[in-house]
Amino acid sequence: MRFLLSIFVLLLLSGCAATTTTKESAFPSMYDGSDRQAMLIVPVINETTAADAADFLNATVAQPLANKGYYVMPVPIVNHIFKQAGVIDGAQLKGIPMASYKEKFGADTVLFIKLTDWETNYMVIAGNVTVGMEYILMSSTTNQVLWSYENTFVLDTSSSSGNLIADLIVTAVSTAATDYVPVARRVHENAVTTLPVGKYHPKHMKDGKDKNVIPELAEAPKQTF
Repeated sequence: MRFLLSIFVLLLLSGCAATTTTKESAFPSMYDGSDRQAMLIVPVINETTAADAADFLNATVAQPLANKGYYVMPVPIVNHIFKQAGVIDGAQLKGIPMASYKEKFGADTVLFIKLTDWETNYMVIAGNVTVGMEYILMSSTTNQVLWSYENTFVLDTSSSSGNLIADLIVTAVSTAATDYVPVARRVHENAVTTLPVGKYHPKHMKDGKDKNVIPELAEAPKQTF
């Protein structure tokens, strides 16, 4: 019995190890020594029916990236330039050569964000806000996917005080009155935990051996935009 248990534990541990990766092995192009200073964030690609959701995400994405050591081109100014050109959703930029972002904006990298889910759910005494996101960071000079992330974030808005009537009221009110700015900020902060730090961070080019904070969410880079 002990032998079988030992085998089971070894298999379990080996399975866990397989899901754990370093940042350098997950995103090797981020450690090739290229000088990437300026990051351009294009308008969010909104695939949901929540018309205002993209605004919350656009307004909160720069700070977490700046904290990771990246120079982020001012999002309001960039969005204004795109609006002047008639672009209000990132999906309108599909097919634009990456070199254009380098030529027009001086961007070294371009971040595409896709909103795949934005729902407020209320079920009697249970409630939550669900946000599904995809991120892809690309080089404007090599067209390489440098980093990608995909996840669905759920914010619980339920109340569980033990008083059924009170919980019904509190859950309904808190779900309906959810402040979506903190929700959007937390989604971005979760995403950048897997992102290698930028040039202006003290650990730049030194975090390659670090384990991803959420290793199972760090997928091989892919291009979907």
